[in-house]
Amino acid sequence: KQNQTAKTPCISICKYNKANYCIGCKRHSSEISGWINYSDAVRQAIMQDLKDRDIDVNLQNHSLMCPY
Repeated sequence: KQNQTAKTPCISICKYNKANYCIGCKRHSSEISGWINYSDAVRQAIMQDLKDRDIDVNLQNHSLMCPY
């Protein structure tokens, strides 16, 4: 069993830009949907990457629901 202690970076601003990055947590939609299955090491790597991730904050025409 994997030790999944890394918390989600979700800040409940679940709106996506044209490249499918959440403008709240800066994760790509594929990172959000896969989060529950990621190992703690992968989660920590993503969390580290988010510190320097620069995303376009221009929104799509619709918002997707963020599960995490």
